[in-house]
Amino acid sequence: TDILYCDDDLYIMQRRGSDGQKGLVFALNNTARWNGRLVITQWASTRFIPLAWRGKDSADTPEEKWTDGLGASEFWAPPRGYVAYGPA
Repeated sequence: TDILYCDDDLYIMQRRGSDGQKGLVFALNNTARWNGRLVITQWASTRFIPLAWRGKDSADTPEEKWTDGLGASEFWAPPRGYVAYGPA
């Protein structure tokens, strides 16, 4: 695993994957509003779909994300919640 961003309110990490597992990006939010950050992942030009998510008072489906040619994208999580994004 690699920590891509971390502060008191937001934690974003990636699992690289192995043995046929694709890996994932996980975002954990400790604020009362949607929160996210631009990070650089190991996956360039890749679509990410939300696989699992939950917020304290929100079950809204997070948006799909695309990384650019350098692997950068914004990953967001709901209020007091989390999202696991998987590469498609």
